[in-house]
Amino acid sequence: MTLATPFAYVLQDRKRVVRIAAWSVGVALGPLLTGRFIANAVDAASAGAVSAAFGWLAGLVLAGGVGVWSLRRVSWLAADAAADVQLALSRDVVRNSLGDAVRSDRVLRSGAELTQHVPVLVDILALLLRTAPSGLFALGAVAGLATISWQLLALVAPWLVLAMFLLAALIRRDAHYQTVAMLAGEDSYGEMTKVLQGVRDLMAAGAKGFARARIRERIRALNRALLRQTDQHALRSGLVHATATWLPAITALAFVPFLVRNGGLTPGEVVGSFTYLLAGLSTATTFVTAMASYAVVLRVRHGRLLESSGESRSAVETVSVAAPPSLPALEVRDLAFAYGASATPIVENLNLSLPAGDHLAVVGPSGIGKSSLAALLAGVLVPGRGSVTLDGVPLHQREDRCQLVTMVPQETYIFAGSLRENLRYLRPSATDAEALATAEAVGLERVLERLGGLEAEIDLAKSALSAGERQLVTLVRGCATFGGKGWGATAIGLK
Repeated sequence: MTLATPFAYVLQDRKRVVRIAAWSVGVALGPLLTGRFIANAVDAASAGAVSAAFGWLAGLVLAGGVGVWSLRRVSWLAADAAADVQLALSRDVVRNSLGDAVRSDRVLRSGAELTQHVPVLVDILALLLRTAPSGLFALGAVAGLATISWQLLALVAPWLVLAMFLLAALIRRDAHYQTVAMLAGEDSYGEMTKVLQGVRDLMAAGAKGFARARIRERIRALNRALLRQTDQHALRSGLVHATATWLPAITALAFVPFLVRNGGLTPGEVVGSFTYLLAGLSTATTFVTAMASYAVVLRVRHGRLLESSGESRSAVETVSVAAPPSLPALEVRDLAFAYGASATPIVENLNLSLPAGDHLAVVGPSGIGKSSLAALLAGVLVPGRGSVTLDGVPLHQREDRCQLVTMVPQETYIFAGSLRENLRYLRPSATDAEALATAEAVGLERVLERLGGLEAEIDLAKSALSAGERQLVTLVRGCATFGGKGWGATAIGLK
């Protein structure tokens, strides 16, 4: 399943899009009419028509009120749309990740998809939807200036075109710096996640200083990337703002005396023109540069989500092999592993052979590396040296590893719902007979009888399952994934 763009999720509710567009027209009234109304009010006051001048000012206030109310409605609709997109996008990201995890053992890279990319995408989308009507300030300012003086518009138009070219040229560099900062953030987040997950092994191996140095190095790299990104943003905003706002105003100011002397502009029109040039164009430029930044973030973050959704099934090259007629022995040769080149090895020069149907128990105090060994034997971790092979192929490179290995961690996960849903969620097509047969094989049938069978609901707040029973549920879940065929294979126990 390919992740859609955030705007594709928004377009799924066409009625809401139409309402946003309709209210956006009201937002455009203010910038379109402000300069014209001010010009008419000043000229009316100069001619002594005070009541007419106040009438134009009243119209200006009315147009502004309509704009504020319209913007408020747009903000509400944008918030609703962003909430729906966050739900749909999170659902699809998790669905892709879980689906790939079942088929290819690919999981969330470091949690960055859900904790960083999706929230940023949704926040940026909400900003775009909420402030997009403000983009009409640009069209309103240009259109309003055209109603007052085509000569001034012709004078300032080259600066506006140059500003657009500058924005287009500098936005590419923005994308580069945004990508570098995003990858640095992912790297630091992923490193901290790995350290937290392996903290016991790191403490036992005396690698605390090594882990701290790696995290510090990545945080510094992230800070450098963010500083470069901020400098680039400031440079782009300053150049574009000066080119699109101050230079047109200075150019217009230089020609205004000539136009006034020749009857091309009235005093009121001068005031109205500079309202468009200073207030209208300034607001429009701020909006356009901000939207350009948001668009870059949206493109980079969504592109990263697409990479995650369609990336290779493992960072390590996988090998596709035919399924053996019977489960072969698990062979471990000269296995060594350490969390870093300078850290004390957790496993070193380990050799063993586990025939099909055999069992291995690893016993020892907390922190000596039992969990790391289990991850190595399951192919989750890549050996630093040596190999863990199944049928002669390194286990971590096997494309079908998740069809051959089920790992039940000490901390298992049970979901709210029925026991049937908990046992079959990795393989919804599994029959009740298969689930019950596997439950009986691992000793879960008494729990099923006590709770009331597969239909029993699990209340996480008042769970009747002990830690050991939760592990049995997880074991049945893994065996049921393969139709119960995985039971009786090699088993590794840790205590």
